[in-house]
Amino acid sequence: MGEDMKKISLEYQWAIGKKTGVGWYIYNIVKELSKSSENKYILEFVNFFGKYNSDLEKINYNLEMKQNKFITYKVYDFLAKKINLSHNMLMRSNSDIYHFFNFTIPSNIKGKVIVTIYDTVFITAPETMGNKKRIEDYIYGAEKSDLIITISESAKMDIVENLGINEDKIKIVTPGIDIESYSKEYSIEELNTIKDRYQLPDNYILYLGTVEPRKNIERIIKAFLYYKKNHNGDLKLVIAGGMGWNYKNIIDLIESNSEDIILTGYVREEDKIPIYKLSKVFVFPSLYEGFGMPVLEAMASGIPVITSNVSSLPEVAGDAAIKVDPLNEIEIFNAYEKILLDSNLREKMIQAGYQQSKKYSWRESAIKLEKIYRDL
Repeated sequence: MGEDMKKISLEYQWAIGKKTGVGWYIYNIVKELSKSSENKYILEFVNFFGKYNSDLEKINYNLEMKQNKFITYKVYDFLAKKINLSHNMLMRSNSDIYHFFNFTIPSNIKGKVIVTIYDTVFITAPETMGNKKRIEDYIYGAEKSDLIITISESAKMDIVENLGINEDKIKIVTPGIDIESYSKEYSIEELNTIKDRYQLPDNYILYLGTVEPRKNIERIIKAFLYYKKNHNGDLKLVIAGGMGWNYKNIIDLIESNSEDIILTGYVREEDKIPIYKLSKVFVFPSLYEGFGMPVLEAMASGIPVITSNVSSLPEVAGDAAIKVDPLNEIEIFNAYEKILLDSNLREKMIQAGYQQSKKYSWRESAIKLEKIYRDL
């Protein structure tokens, strides 16, 4: 190792197995960090009796891995965060910096500690948290870490206001987007395969994300039904994504309008891009987001976007989306009309959206992160 090279352990637990948004953030950041020779990066995770060996074989970057194969993650979590056993001992590691990517940190660790906090939903909407004890762990991570990384200016301000953290302790590293993947042209056969797999109609408005109240899906549906009442045609609404929490009212509303609304269930990561590309409009008027990755994904796919004028979403969308009051169904309806009935506006939005999405790259995010490591 060079004299200025640091040993940096990266929590990789959430990037193995079935990935959520956090897992994909880690995966893509680590993929870019692995191309750098500035530091020595080490992936740390629990891999009970080789449970994730098949996933690890797919990793195409050459980094050292430190695994504990003798306990489950649940046991590690208890030992490291409740019993205060040393993380260094449990993972047999002695790095200069430890970066934990999922809100929480161990209570006993030697080395500088960074935690990534993506939003403060655990404070603003604690009912979404299945385990209330987890909220205490999240607050502990924010208070006891040496540095906090978050993903937008809006999320940073939320951490300052909701957790009382000095803003100097918080740095921003946004997600990026692989613009080449989203620019790919699909054959008619490939698109038809996706249409058949998810029972997609020919002409649809798309929502893609978790199915839960925070995503404002009931108002998306009500605005769509109002559009259908006022306009003839075969337009449908596709609600794509897995179930979150407290989704019964949403499902009831979908089922009572099943002729016009399609619920796909969980969407494979590799199927997302063609599902975006097949749609006419992407609608994402969420009530709260730390970032709002689907907005960028839709823009990179060449689809006009309707999103909220609150939280981080104006920051992410820039001037390339129609921004609405998420509590106002008529504004969502009017946005549907503007895009679907004005082909010139639609084309302008597609071009502006694509340019907006190009502002976010994983390479630039990794460069920012390396500077943070360098300065800590």
